[in-house]
Amino acid sequence: MKGIFILFLFFTTFLNAQNWNSVSSVPTAGRDDGLCFSLNGFGYIVTGYLGSFNESNKLFQYDPAANSWNEKAPFPGTARQYSVVFTLNNKAYLIGGYSESGQALKDVWCYDAFTNSWSQLTDFPGLSRWHATALTIQETAYFGMGTTADSTLADFWTYNPYQDSWTQLSNYPGGPNRSVLGVPLLNEGIFGGGFDINPITYSSSWFSFNPATGSWTAIPAFPGGLRSYGTAISNDFTILVGGGMDENSVFHNDCYLLDHTKNWIPTNPLPLSGLKGAKGFDLNGNFYLGTGLNNGFTRISDFYKLEMPLTSVPETVVFPNPSKDYFNLISEPNAKVSVFSVGGQLIQTLKTNDAGFLEIKQLPVGLYVCLIEGKSTSEIKKIAKL
Repeated sequence: MKGIFILFLFFTTFLNAQNWNSVSSVPTAGRDDGLCFSLNGFGYIVTGYLGSFNESNKLFQYDPAANSWNEKAPFPGTARQYSVVFTLNNKAYLIGGYSESGQALKDVWCYDAFTNSWSQLTDFPGLSRWHATALTIQETAYFGMGTTADSTLADFWTYNPYQDSWTQLSNYPGGPNRSVLGVPLLNEGIFGGGFDINPITYSSSWFSFNPATGSWTAIPAFPGGLRSYGTAISNDFTILVGGGMDENSVFHNDCYLLDHTKNWIPTNPLPLSGLKGAKGFDLNGNFYLGTGLNNGFTRISDFYKLEMPLTSVPETVVFPNPSKDYFNLISEPNAKVSVFSVGGQLIQTLKTNDAGFLEIKQLPVGLYVCLIEGKSTSEIKKIAKL
């Protein structure tokens, strides 16, 4: 626990000093309620409302090394806003939304960045909807909630990309809601916020979802208060939540980070006085956020970067330890992790991702030694599989 406490203090102190810096704007008119995702080290934006839908289907790829946007294959479906997206197996899946003709949608499209091509899949089997929630947790995709023309929904589904099929799970415990934020955090999903429409009631509930057990657990509520049309981005072990509109239709610019201990940490606000309907993605552990409607009711194309201090973790952390299932390891980005038996036999050679996170799983019961080798340091951690 000492290592986790040190890491928490480090993030609390350091993250308050972080600043949002401008990066290149999206090369179209400003938009709100589009889609953002990241694939293979690049960020993407598509759909949304730009004062019209004329440029809504243009897909742009952001290159962080060049700080530039490149136009890619346009989305071939009906122009829309309030769609959702998840990424799985190096592909992006776009679902539903609100069409330019005012119709709720349920079509599903897949974008392959390697071939720069779109393909249409089987329609989602549930009700057509917009402003739903979608995310990927541990290589499994989830989708649910949202609104039809006259009601909000609480259903929750999982998707099998190999069979192009859907399975309905237990309902979201926060009840029927639209604009619910949903993002992964380590081995779980974090959900919260949003509102019901019959009558309009903002939700203060926040939950973690454990995909291994299918169980939901209440977590501390977002400290910024009731919120809709906000933005949530995850880099695996930290979540950024910011902006949005409260129940009094006031736009906000405050931002908070939720860490692996489920503690909310304030960080610097967005460099605007208020922003709703913005979108974002993570690249190399850093958060990128932009577009949206500012509190002057102007749609913007600006984008900003919040650089995270992920290369400065003072001590590798492994938790839970001991464990009956898996181990979460937080260390330097792209560190080599060698797992040995206590007898010295090499069991696995792994690597932390660009954000410094690794899940160690599928170990037999026993004691193990992990050698973590970073760019300039090396550490040894002992773990016990029960």
